[in-house]
Amino acid sequence: MKYEIDIKDDSKDCFEKDADNIMEVRVRNDLGEDITKNSTVDIFLSQNALYGLGTELIRMAHNFKEGKHVHLEPVTEEALVQRMGVFLTPDSSEVMICCNQGKCIDEYMVDGNED
Repeated sequence: MKYEIDIKDDSKDCFEKDADNIMEVRVRNDLGEDITKNSTVDIFLSQNALYGLGTELIRMAHNFKEGKHVHLEPVTEEALVQRMGVFLTPDSSEVMICCNQGKCIDEYMVDGNED
């Protein structure tokens, strides 16, 4: 399957049709405790990182499997590893990208926050 993007016009983006294009971000401290409500996440990407991550996310979407996940870890002198089309700088947080079949956004608004 080929995925085409109209760079100038987002009015025909098929993924918005059912309002189930859901992203949930959680933040955990060093103890693994969820501190999402009191946190802000800043993500800084170069232009090529946007292309790389975007491309890999589209590939992941085409091979979607509930629960599938990918860990991205910061680079070190011993491990200069690119995953999901990007290198994480040495001072970055670890990132886990998970496939999760969300409901439509209206259900989240009615149910409140999901735990």
